[in-house]
Amino acid sequence: MLINPWVRNYEKDDHAALARVREWAANKLDGPVDYGFGYGTWVFIGTETVIKIDPEVGRPERFSHELAMSDLSIPGVATPRVLETGTLEGRAWVTLNRIEGSIGYNVWPNLSDPAQRKLTVQLADALAHMQQFTPDVGMLHAASENWPGQVRAAFNRALRAVDAIVPGRVLTQSQGAFAQWAEALDERPRVLCHGDLWFGNLLVDDDGGLVGIVDFDRIAMAPPDYELDMLLRFWRYPWNFVPEQLEATYEMPLDLDLLRPFVELCRGGLSDEALSSRLSALELVYRLNLVNRFGWSDEHAEMFELVLSGDWAEGLV
Repeated sequence: MLINPWVRNYEKDDHAALARVREWAANKLDGPVDYGFGYGTWVFIGTETVIKIDPEVGRPERFSHELAMSDLSIPGVATPRVLETGTLEGRAWVTLNRIEGSIGYNVWPNLSDPAQRKLTVQLADALAHMQQFTPDVGMLHAASENWPGQVRAAFNRALRAVDAIVPGRVLTQSQGAFAQWAEALDERPRVLCHGDLWFGNLLVDDDGGLVGIVDFDRIAMAPPDYELDMLLRFWRYPWNFVPEQLEATYEMPLDLDLLRPFVELCRGGLSDEALSSRLSALELVYRLNLVNRFGWSDEHAEMFELVLSGDWAEGLV
């Protein structure tokens, strides 16, 4: 959201190059290939390895963050390892080992309440280990300095981008709310944050135990409460994230009480009011960026009403 420079979604793009890239990837993987997708990547999944390719030409550093994370070690939880890198027609690519496990959103609905709680505790424990890992910051795409300044700059960019799209009343309210919330954006010690934690980036076994974490595109050295940003968003509106065939299964918000281990891990000495303000500020930036991409709608109007009411983190803090 704030820190991912590869913001364009290529899932449905019909690039002329895609057929050539797909054929190359199939030959390289030498076996059955599934075609995945991501925000800013073409993904080809083989039986033992995964290839990620940058659709844009001329960005050799595109997957440096994968190399930076390749030495991460979390007890009992696998993370991707870089096997090979290169370029194809000027497009950067990286080959990673494939991690065995089922995608979290396919397994979660069938888990018992205790099993769901166990999975969230396992994930919080994994994040605690990840926070102790220090990668080569120069290989990450996110700026690590002046986090409050980054958030303020992201808000100002997003606000300017939607000036002709969002109703004036909402723009005025957004400016006022952010000015209030920004007072809580004090600098905090930075730790390694995944930044995109939802069930699509978790791999679990048949019993719901956590076995892998993937997709480190939004990795950043950031204040620990930044990790709560995507977690809260997914927990509140899971149907917006899962595949279409699962939207009815995830038609209700998830139990916010299950996020308690993450709050305990990430809040540090922040008061309830400060944590709520920081998360609300991030969510407002996210919503403005969505409007910039998809336009104004009744659904967006409802979301802005919730966020601007100050109740975004209600139930979490």
